[in-house]
Amino acid sequence: MQKVFLIVGLALLAYLFFKSENILLLSAGIAIFIFGMVIMGEGFKSSGGGALELFLRRQTSTKLKSIFFGIVATAIMQSSTLVSLLSISFLSAGFISLTQGIGILFGSQIGTTSGAWLVAGLGVKVDIAKYAMPVIIFGVIFLLQSSKRFKSIGQVLIGIGFLFLGVAYIKDGFEAIGNDFNLAQYSIDGMTGVVIFFAIGALIAVVTQSSLATIVLTIAALNAEQVSYINALGIVIGANLGTTMTGLISSLGSNVDGKRLAFLYLTFNIFICVLSIVFIYQLVTLIKYEAIALGIGENNYALKLALFHTNINFFGVAFLYPWIENIAAITQKFIRQKTNAEDDVLYLNSSIMHEKAIREAVRKEICHLYQNAANIMALGIHVTPQDLRSDESTEEVIRLRSRLLDFDYEQMYQKKIKTIYGKIVNFIVISQSMSESENIVKDLTQLQKATHGVVEALKDVKHLQKNLTKYMASPNEGIKNSYSLIREYLLTQFRILVKVFESDEEDLIIVLIAQLEMLSEKFDKNALLTLGTLLRAGSISPLMGSSLMNDNAYAAQISKSLIQAAKIIFIHKDMEQKETMQAVLSDGKEQ
Repeated sequence: MQKVFLIVGLALLAYLFFKSENILLLSAGIAIFIFGMVIMGEGFKSSGGGALELFLRRQTSTKLKSIFFGIVATAIMQSSTLVSLLSISFLSAGFISLTQGIGILFGSQIGTTSGAWLVAGLGVKVDIAKYAMPVIIFGVIFLLQSSKRFKSIGQVLIGIGFLFLGVAYIKDGFEAIGNDFNLAQYSIDGMTGVVIFFAIGALIAVVTQSSLATIVLTIAALNAEQVSYINALGIVIGANLGTTMTGLISSLGSNVDGKRLAFLYLTFNIFICVLSIVFIYQLVTLIKYEAIALGIGENNYALKLALFHTNINFFGVAFLYPWIENIAAITQKFIRQKTNAEDDVLYLNSSIMHEKAIREAVRKEICHLYQNAANIMALGIHVTPQDLRSDESTEEVIRLRSRLLDFDYEQMYQKKIKTIYGKIVNFIVISQSMSESENIVKDLTQLQKATHGVVEALKDVKHLQKNLTKYMASPNEGIKNSYSLIREYLLTQFRILVKVFESDEEDLIIVLIAQLEMLSEKFDKNALLTLGTLLRAGSISPLMGSSLMNDNAYAAQISKSLIQAAKIIFIHKDMEQKETMQAVLSDGKEQ
């Protein structure tokens, strides 16, 4: 059905282009403008991504900072849709909280009004096309450079150039259409006209996926006297609502926090639209007096339109600002996490598009995988998951947990591990195939090794479990105590690793990993000494000795796999300090 609509739409456009060069000119302007926005957005994502992410993490600690970030990011990128998608992406990856995400979206609503001011102030008065050409030329020069950063800057410049060029074509298109027939004859007065043109504005924004593109069209039509002022206000209100569709569609593949933010984005814009329509005439009066105060001419409806757009978004943000925390809390209750969330991925979803968000989402998902694996491995050595976080000493826990625990290891693996493991690997492979960055490909390869290490450790515990279960109840005290020591050692390692995978304190993580390695070396030495002592004393049979030697090796390998996974996770926690972390955690220590 989608293909049918596409074919019919293309055929209709071709017919209109054949019948009217002016419609072709206007349509070309819209296409060039949207293309410019896409190219500019791609450039910002690749060149400004690192700076944007760093600024995001440092400057969204409060509500005001989050709003300021949204304003600045949207004013620079001229796309509230892109900022909303980035916000959903960062929220899904766990970079920011829901409250911070709401603040960013509120700020983006104010920031997006800057484009209307630029077009209304310059686009309809200045021959903006002559500025587009040099910008595009410089952009192409940068694009041809070998440096990725220069290429990205080139994309941004080309995008800006095409934006200017698109505005010029749209302006000329409406002026040319005005020579053929007067669209203003279809204006509708009163509240009915506001509502109808509100729907038209929403539809245009959905099709163009840009409120700015819709507003540029409206300003050009208003300047060419092809639409009345009151109807133009209705289109602007509708554009606010229509632009949320991209975020909503993107959120369908996101986690619960991404869905919450997209829902709030829609709700907030509905709130603004309803208030704007209900109080449209009061707002028109307010704009009249504000225009006089700002020195805007009485008939300069383009600037008044930009002023109206700023007002409705600013008032909406100002009204809801004190309630951001309450809004977040209500949304979390309204849109709940699935009760079986631990059985599935928490951070990986198709809405994550930023490279650093991809890396962080994978890292956090592996931490989630380890939490599930640790619970199963605890049961595998016949202690409970609660013992991993208990204040009891490991010796006391092992002494108290002398009975075998009855559980289905394979069933728990299938339920708690296999789905998550498969989705992590699938997400990594897809992300690598779509990425042009060698660094992100290498980093994801390392993270995949960490994932594999966790799963391999889990499988080794299963192999260990057979003899462990057998000798825990053995009347031979020598073999029984040896397996108790294995259990005690692994429980200690699992406990420390839980802290490593959950902690955000870098100094603590370094200390914990060093502790893990020290305990591993100590266990290897003691295991060999104990085995030799027992065999020489005849305390255990050669068969028991063979089993114990193999299981000591399994225990050592379990520890090695998990320590290596922890190192990879920690190194990739903060990529700005990657080289430092690799040096600190390297196997060869400088003397």
